[in-house]
Amino acid sequence: MKLSTLRYFVEVATEKSFTKASEKLFISQPTLSRRIQELETELGVVLFIRQSHDLKLSGAGEKFLVETTDVLRRVDHLAHMFDEQPTEQAVILKVGYLPNFNLGGMYEMLDRFKAEHTNVQFLMTQDTPLNLADGLSDGRYDLVFGLSSYFQANHEIEQVLFMENHLQIALPIQHRLNQQHKIRFADLKQETFILLERQQSPVIVDYVINQGLKNGFNLRANYYVKDLDEGLSMVSVGKGLAFLYSGMNDGTLAAKYHIKITDLADISHEQNIVSVINKNNDSQLLHDLYDFLKRGAPVQ
Repeated sequence: MKLSTLRYFVEVATEKSFTKASEKLFISQPTLSRRIQELETELGVVLFIRQSHDLKLSGAGEKFLVETTDVLRRVDHLAHMFDEQPTEQAVILKVGYLPNFNLGGMYEMLDRFKAEHTNVQFLMTQDTPLNLADGLSDGRYDLVFGLSSYFQANHEIEQVLFMENHLQIALPIQHRLNQQHKIRFADLKQETFILLERQQSPVIVDYVINQGLKNGFNLRANYYVKDLDEGLSMVSVGKGLAFLYSGMNDGTLAAKYHIKITDLADISHEQNIVSVINKNNDSQLLHDLYDFLKRGAPVQ
């Protein structure tokens, strides 16, 4: 097992792309792919899950990344232990975030922090709200951008508001309610809905079902979809109404799908997106990042 191969592995894992990693490493993509395949054969495990437009670490790959990063850090320390000016150690921070949301502000903040701390690398992973909360507790993530309601009862975390977020509803363009500035749940009694599959966002599914019950009706869901794009596409052809968060709406969705998106009048204020770390994480760089996020203004 060569140190160069371990460095190649870390670069692919953080870039989530053989193409980008090969460019940064100044080697050809076929050579890089072959070296990673040889590493997987030597270890007897699959390190990366390869899909048509996606590359992510397997469970074994995540474990191997933690150990590999530690090995390389120790090797770098040995290489520079007698230098008059010690060099900064490379640090990987594992960041989990919500799918479907418009999180351009997150990338902007992380890029600004990286410009000031050139030794940091971010391993970015999309995950469900529940997995983000669990992953912060068990160490899979160092920092998460998740829904505030998942962290209210956890005293081991620190959180700061990152993005204000509330529930909205998408309607076909000719729907009878599309002239209202805000829509009440009671107005939806006769409607049918398109919901995200519960594992994607159990809070939004449970919340809207409970809101229907509070207003005297059982919410009728004719379709369950895996992502926002599928749901809004079905709204546009009249299959039903769909709920979404304002944090998913970048201002272009209504025109893109030829639909109307309206705020709901009677909604919870517990769905803001927060930046969260575990108090027990002893990474100084992570706490510096958290302080950096605290100083930044929340996204409206």
